[in-house]
Amino acid sequence: MRDHSHHIELSREEAVEGILDSLPEGFATPRVEQVPLEAARGRVLAEDVVAKTDVPNVLTCCLDSIAVHWDDFAKLPEGGVPDTSGWTRGVDWEFANTGIAMPEGFDTAVVVEHVTVSDDAQSVVVNSAPSERFAGTRAAGSQMRAGDMVVERGCVITPDVAARIASAGYSVATVVARPRVAFVPTGNELIPPNVPFSESHPDRFAATGRVYESNSAVVRGKVEQWGGVYVPFDIVPDDRKAIRHALEKACEVADIVVLNAGSSKGSDDWCVEVIEEMGTMVCHQTNHGPGHHSSYALIDGVPIVGISGPSGGASFTLDFYLLPLMKRFFGLDPAPRRIPARLGAAIGAGPMHKLAKENPGKLPGEQRPPEATDPGSSFYAVKFMTLEAADDGTLRATPVPGKAGSAQTQHANAYYMMPAGAGDVPPQPGDVIFVELRNQRL
Repeated sequence: MRDHSHHIELSREEAVEGILDSLPEGFATPRVEQVPLEAARGRVLAEDVVAKTDVPNVLTCCLDSIAVHWDDFAKLPEGGVPDTSGWTRGVDWEFANTGIAMPEGFDTAVVVEHVTVSDDAQSVVVNSAPSERFAGTRAAGSQMRAGDMVVERGCVITPDVAARIASAGYSVATVVARPRVAFVPTGNELIPPNVPFSESHPDRFAATGRVYESNSAVVRGKVEQWGGVYVPFDIVPDDRKAIRHALEKACEVADIVVLNAGSSKGSDDWCVEVIEEMGTMVCHQTNHGPGHHSSYALIDGVPIVGISGPSGGASFTLDFYLLPLMKRFFGLDPAPRRIPARLGAAIGAGPMHKLAKENPGKLPGEQRPPEATDPGSSFYAVKFMTLEAADDGTLRATPVPGKAGSAQTQHANAYYMMPAGAGDVPPQPGDVIFVELRNQRL
């Protein structure tokens, strides 16, 4: 029997801090590239954007109006309007539309709703006066001046940000290159989807007794959603040489490697031993479930994220452990975003919590002991929640029954890490808890 007593168990926060502190210096100063602005949505700016010129660069009308001379109103009583019967278009007044430079020589605008224009559009009656010189206009440089900071580096380019960059005179953006994230699934039991199986003829169908590999779908989706380039690897059998070869190749082509079943302890699982030979383990497992067997390691400066098997648990452990690495690669704050919400209903205790309370000091056979957790530390149960606005305007978090990946949890939009040890008391309805959103973006 292999000895796992040396395995390091850390909290989620300790694990993330450990791998971030272990990263080589160059990881946080990644490659940059230029992309057309229309293709830059979701990318991270690598350089500050400064305005090329004043915006607007001349006195500009800010409403659909007619342009007038303030001097024609200044000498009248407040609110008075001049006799316009002798006015000539182009000399005494002119049309001025939103965003258009004011006609030469004119300095003030009166919105069209307060004027009457003749059918031949050559004469006009002004029904209301402007308040001051330059009313209805924008001064040159009033939105931004040449050299002004328009968008700071590190900003994620949204459609609104892209519009601001374009307004400053740019059609391309300098962005952080996409991190390459390799995914290596391991396991003799795995087989690609669509391979047929038959209980009546197992000898004829390769999928009988096997498990369809599904984590590639969730890894790819999150990597691309977070702005990375997904690098797929074929399923690797539970063989030390094969695992080592796959990791060597993955580290050659990727900035980050995600290893499926990265710290499992089955008799055929060799990932931990291979990684320990090739690099440095930060942790073998973490103090929460599902996702207990989440690991971090470093091989030749490349971070290795080990995720446990089922896609339901793999999904949020990617949020926990891959997302911070990708944020650090982009130069963004890797800290998780937690939202306070009021608990709307009681959280059902999981089976391990119930057993621990009923059998204090005993470890049931199906409960994993914490190998390297400080005495008194808590184990955390990940609870899925529906987060919504309550009638009083606060946020309400309602527990969703079911395990990670089950049909019941598919509509949950948040999760909560609940202390689940024998001495921990679950939060009660009405308590404020801190939750995290599912399907996060950068």
